[in-house]
Amino acid sequence: MERTIERAMLGLRWLLLPLYFALLLALLTIYVMVGRELWHVGEQIMSIDDIELVVALCSVLDLVLLANLLVMVAVSSYESYISRIDIPGEEKPEWLGKLDSGNVKVKVAVSVAMISAIHLLRAFLRDDTGDRLIVLAGVHVVFVLSTLAVALVDRTARHAGEDAHG
Repeated sequence: MERTIERAMLGLRWLLLPLYFALLLALLTIYVMVGRELWHVGEQIMSIDDIELVVALCSVLDLVLLANLLVMVAVSSYESYISRIDIPGEEKPEWLGKLDSGNVKVKVAVSVAMISAIHLLRAFLRDDTGDRLIVLAGVHVVFVLSTLAVALVDRTARHAGEDAHG
């Protein structure tokens, strides 16, 4: 009976697969948004000023970081929780097989902090009000401190694990 329950519980990990596909399908939305942003720049290429170009490119960079994050989380989570990806002869990304849940958490936190920095830069370049900039800067500081805390906890856990094994 115990083995049956354990096999069933382990088999239920496949219920995560549609969630990972949903993350990857969200990439289509990002493609549309990047296309829309580039279309907007293309329409105004002769009259756009440098600040608006930087703001538009920051938006694209923001979306690219988000797309990278979606792929990294979906693929590394699949490999960590469902099944190893072992495709002989295929070129795999360097990070594949090296990311555990702690690494993914740190990378997600760093990505969120970077996205926050881009939003803050965009607001600054658009001359948003001082109050809004202060709030965005405060939120960004919280994200940076959270990222440092997550990285520190992950590093401490790794060193504790190494000390226990070595």
